[in-house]
Amino acid sequence: MKKLILVLTSLLITLCISSQGNKNLAEMLGYPGDSKLLIIHADDMGLSHSVNMACIRAFENNVITSGSIMVPCPWASEIIEYAKNHSGMDVGIHLTLTAEWDLYKWDGITASDQIPSLLDKNNYFYPSVEELGKAAKSIEAEKELRAQIDKAIASGVQPTHDCSSCD
Repeated sequence: MKKLILVLTSLLITLCISSQGNKNLAEMLGYPGDSKLLIIHADDMGLSHSVNMACIRAFENNVITSGSIMVPCPWASEIIEYAKNHSGMDVGIHLTLTAEWDLYKWDGITASDQIPSLLDKNNYFYPSVEELGKAAKSIEAEKELRAQIDKAIASGVQPTHDCSSCD
């Protein structure tokens, strides 16, 4: 529930900042102003092949309407390839600096010697926000987050949003 509230809050803030004139969300999406909309968002795309396949199927069957890619994850290139070949998808970037799985890890896009405060003793992202918070240097975090955005764009993804507050 907390995740859903954060996603919706992030979306609303983004929409408020970028709103076009006096149009509400429904109008900006091409619907009549009094329409009721349900946006179903797929989080953590790129995490694994199975997550990607489920998201692709959900997009193709109109079950979900948006998703966000975790660019540092091992299967990000697969979903990036799909997204760049399916223009018009509502796909954003899930900025991430943690790898919470016990036996499934990833590190950053940036070279490890440039972001040492973001990495644990095994050179992976920390497993929790608390551990990250104790060690992270803001300049290194900013460098890594910018690298994630730049990599997605350089790979051909045209992000429609960021999901930095999805977790």
